[in-house]
Order: sequence, then C-alpha cells, then structure tokens
Amino acid sequence: MRTIAKLGICACFLATLSFALTYYHGQLMDAGCVNQNGANTGKVWVRCAPTAATTNFAIHTNGRVRMLDQAGNAKAVAAMEQGLLKRDRNGDVPVMIDGYRHGNTIKVEGIQARGSETSVH
Repeated sequence: MRTIAKLGICACFLATLSFALTYYHGQLMDAGCVNQNGANTGKVWVRCAPTAATTNFAIHTNGRVRMLDQAGNAKAVAAMEQGLLKRDRNGDVPVMIDGYRHGNTIKVEGIQARGSETSVH
C-alpha cells in the first residue's frame, strides 16, 4: 500500500512540473509568413519579423518555432500597438514570453521586449 501511495505522490508531482510556467526567450515572428515560407529556412525570424498588420504570431526559440495561442496573439498585438515590441539593429524582434507549452503552441501569460521591464499580461 505504501508503494502505491508513493507512486501516486510521484505521479502528481511530475504532472505539476509538466504544467509549470516557462520563460521563452527568442524572436517574435509573423506566423502566417512562417507557415508560407517554412520554419527552417535561413534566418526566418528576420524575414518573417512582425509588422503593425500582423495578427498571428510565433516565436523562434532554441532552434524551434512555437505558435502563440489566441490570447497570446492579442497580447502581442497590444504590445506592438503600444510600441513595446520593436525591431532591433539585427532586424528581428527579441522578446521574452512567459507561458505554458501545449504541443507546438504556447499559452501566453505575458509578453515583453527582451531586456524591458514593461510587459503585457
């Protein structure tokens, strides 16, 4: 009985860790551009940098492209409109996103320019 209880506690602990808030550092991108051009072609994060007209976003982080959820897209649009997210001298848009990953999508809790103290939640 003790072994089953220990296994149950371990399973609950591991399940809790899998839903932990994660911070993603990377380059914000236009998801439509990524879908058209492919995620692994050259410097896709520069070629697909978001503009004022972008409504669907993705992030290039750790060599992978992850799509933002609907709420994350709204937060990114708000941050772009407020002037919080801008291209840097390299032509990309560096961001830090806090959220939860579900497959290839990030459920965004907050987004901010990398190195900034101001975020959109």
